[in-house]
Amino acid sequence: MDKKDLSELKQARIFNNITEEQIESLMDCVQGSIRNFPKGSTVFSAGDQIDSIGVVMEGQLEVESLDYWGNTAIINLINPGEIFGEAYASADAEPLPNDVIALSESRVLFMNMQHILTQCQRACSFHNQLIQNLFTIATRRNRYMNRKISHMSKRTTREKLLSYLSDIAQQKESNSFQIPFDRQQLADYLSVERSAMSAELSRMAKDGLIRYHKNQFELLDQ
Repeated sequence: MDKKDLSELKQARIFNNITEEQIESLMDCVQGSIRNFPKGSTVFSAGDQIDSIGVVMEGQLEVESLDYWGNTAIINLINPGEIFGEAYASADAEPLPNDVIALSESRVLFMNMQHILTQCQRACSFHNQLIQNLFTIATRRNRYMNRKISHMSKRTTREKLLSYLSDIAQQKESNSFQIPFDRQQLADYLSVERSAMSAELSRMAKDGLIRYHKNQFELLDQ
């Protein structure tokens, strides 16, 4: 693992309060390995039984589900510094319910979950820090999923959009912000038809609720 790899990993939340030297030392403990994925390639497939979590070092991944009729829904986008697979990377976990796809050329660190959760013989303090960081991330992930469920539970497309945009504005502490989705991704995230969503966005702009251009949005006072 070279200096560039360590510098990228140091930015990941799972390595908060852990030095680059300690990260390098941890790789033996957790069976760390780095893999490269071309754009559009599959990182994990639905039905896989996994034993490792991933940390995105470069690129962007998408967690998506496919129903019986071939309709795709975006579960999550995974950006550099974020982890994935932690809920299913254990011996007694269920198979993965979703695909993980590389949206761009991506580089991923994999670490064995059982080795993460098992204290190494050296009982190093930074291994304990790694476990603590993992718990913190899992808690935040649970809050994220709760927010998504809240958006999707709204009855109409407008209510779903308002719920989502209001939530982002509160997170950014600003009425003007960028969202991480293009139109199709946003429609998939909210489980609505893209054409219906685009039409609703236009109506919301005409009604003086929002202004937007591409993924830049502004919420307006009513």
